[in-house]
Amino acid sequence: MENKTKDLTKEIFPLLMSSIEKFHWYDSRPSHPNFIFGRLEFRIHIDPVLAKEAWRIALSRQPLAGVKPEKVKRRWHWGAKSQTNERGSTGSFNHHEAESSPEPWNFEDDELRLTISSHLEMRTGGRARPTGELHGKLVERTTLVYFAVHHAISDGAGAILVVNEWLAIYANLESGRSGTAGLQRLEADRLRARNHLGLFRWNYLKHIFQQPVALFGATKFIFRKTVDLTIQKDVSDGDARLYPAIVGRWLDAEAVRCLGRESGRLRVTLNSIMLGRLFVSLSRFLARDGEDHRRDWLRVILPISIREMSDRRMPAANRTTIVQLDRRADELALSDGFYQNLDREIRIIRGWQLDKIFLICIRLLSTVEPLFRKVAGNRKSRGTVVFTNLGEPFRKLLKTQSQLSRGSFGQFDLVGPVREGTPLNYTVARHGERLRVSLHYDSRVFSANRAEDLLESYASELVGGTPRESE
Repeated sequence: MENKTKDLTKEIFPLLMSSIEKFHWYDSRPSHPNFIFGRLEFRIHIDPVLAKEAWRIALSRQPLAGVKPEKVKRRWHWGAKSQTNERGSTGSFNHHEAESSPEPWNFEDDELRLTISSHLEMRTGGRARPTGELHGKLVERTTLVYFAVHHAISDGAGAILVVNEWLAIYANLESGRSGTAGLQRLEADRLRARNHLGLFRWNYLKHIFQQPVALFGATKFIFRKTVDLTIQKDVSDGDARLYPAIVGRWLDAEAVRCLGRESGRLRVTLNSIMLGRLFVSLSRFLARDGEDHRRDWLRVILPISIREMSDRRMPAANRTTIVQLDRRADELALSDGFYQNLDREIRIIRGWQLDKIFLICIRLLSTVEPLFRKVAGNRKSRGTVVFTNLGEPFRKLLKTQSQLSRGSFGQFDLVGPVREGTPLNYTVARHGERLRVSLHYDSRVFSANRAEDLLESYASELVGGTPRESE
């Protein structure tokens, strides 16, 4: 018997949009589509017919896949899927034969970004790899898969859920089993409470008002001027490539163990070590242009998941908030105190629930619709870069026996969107004993070579002198 998601379409739609969903929806535009992007490279052949069917089944289990915003009694809701519009109900799927990497999507159609919330594109073909000075090149058969999920309806954990299910369903179909065999039951009714944070309970308001330090800390995000990383612009305006522009690196197991030992010695989280080294990497990158940036502020936006254990069975949804961490370039040093202070700040933010400040501001702004639209669409974002640690997104890749094993992956990257003013989005994800470091960059202001330099600089900081594993 198939493990299907209960059809609650008539019961939960129209579904009132949360403030964070409206923010990401308004913030999305063709020049900077607000999608979570992924890229997977398989060393084996992926059947496009089975892949498309698996994508259809995976999206059919997601109530928010293909939904369309609509206004009901002056309030924005997610409307039910259109049963007559195949693209609106199943997302989009494209397959091409090619000898090179796929050209990702062009989001020129403003209506498309609102009605098609999930995309998948495959390219199959050979890719030349050098095999030695005397032996020329070896052509390997690979399958490159790009996917996208709109950030208004999904956070990183939700995107991982969709991709994992697509892989599992493909493996089932390939083996002749039911597509949903072995998948967990998703509880769509949990979507009704996806935005329940208790933000306006009187006890929570009292808790916030008793923390003037939290309100003072919020002002620095508005009034503190941060350095513009795009000053080294080497791509002319308007010379943008199609999205997404991604580069990635593997860090081997020994480098990961070194980071873990340093984390244990300092009694800080591994995330704090990686975050601190990102600050240093950015500072050294700025120093290359010859200008004095010692007193400039560097800002890293840190997404924080607010999912609880009970949310594991919830379909893809946006359950996240952010905090912003600032450090001045002349204060950066790879010292014990630097990491411990950074770790202490994050612990205070989480312990005192100061990470909810962003959600409170968004909810308050959403009560004034024109102002909310203006803030969400503000192209002069004061953010510098975004950093996400995804943990182990593919740790439980497949429960079924299939040739889609860990060894089948040549690379995988799961990255968040970039925005004007926030042109870089770093992601570190654990995959078995290795780390995958990915960078999604705005190709209008950073060339591919400059992006490679940025990622190489960060990877070098992470390994601390350990040679990186080549692609």
